[in-house]
Amino acid sequence: MDLWKILILGVVLVGVFLILWSPPELPKLPPGNRIEGGTFKVVTPAGTKEEIFGVYPADAGFKVVSIVHEAGKILLEADFLYSPDWTPLAGTLTQRKPKEVRWIFVFSEGEMIVRKQVGAKETLATVPVEASSFPWDEGLISSWYAPMRLVQEGEGFWAVDVRTGEKAEVRVENVQEAFLSALGRPFPAERIELFLEEKEVTVFRQGDLLLALKTPELQAYLLEFLPEGIQEL
Repeated sequence: MDLWKILILGVVLVGVFLILWSPPELPKLPPGNRIEGGTFKVVTPAGTKEEIFGVYPADAGFKVVSIVHEAGKILLEADFLYSPDWTPLAGTLTQRKPKEVRWIFVFSEGEMIVRKQVGAKETLATVPVEASSFPWDEGLISSWYAPMRLVQEGEGFWAVDVRTGEKAEVRVENVQEAFLSALGRPFPAERIELFLEEKEVTVFRQGDLLLALKTPELQAYLLEFLPEGIQEL
């Protein structure tokens, strides 16, 4: 075969490959006016995923919407509703993988009522909760968003696992000024040391904005502000 024919064949094959293959489409948040939002990169020993979140105004107060995905494959979706003072009201948590499960919850007079849906099967559970309780999920960085807006040094709150109904006390041990590296420049933040029961958690925030979080199992950081990860100065 002539050289020019080989070159033409190569160009045609590359063109066909580019047409048939396209990068996965990344999930998107619902449209609407967002007060805050961004993308957390979540790094664990098992791999890397991303969580996009947005804070929307709602009739009852605020709504925090989140989508956790891995290379476009949605793993988890959440929609949490809060009052104007960030008291939790209701929400949904949907697990997409390995099988679809949905939890729908409502806070009411000292309890959290949870409806779990797996296919056509539904179960209902009522979980007694203490004051300063917040819906929480270990796979959802944005579930830290509301309580971390409010807590100060020496205070605490209760994290109520939406999936299991288990409750964990969160104690804030220390809050101090810190600087993180952002594109080679110092970025001021608050460094908050707390304990989720006995697990040590470090949170970084600037004002009301949750910037980053790290535990022994993971690091999560807001790409819009900390594209290089959590680097303390």
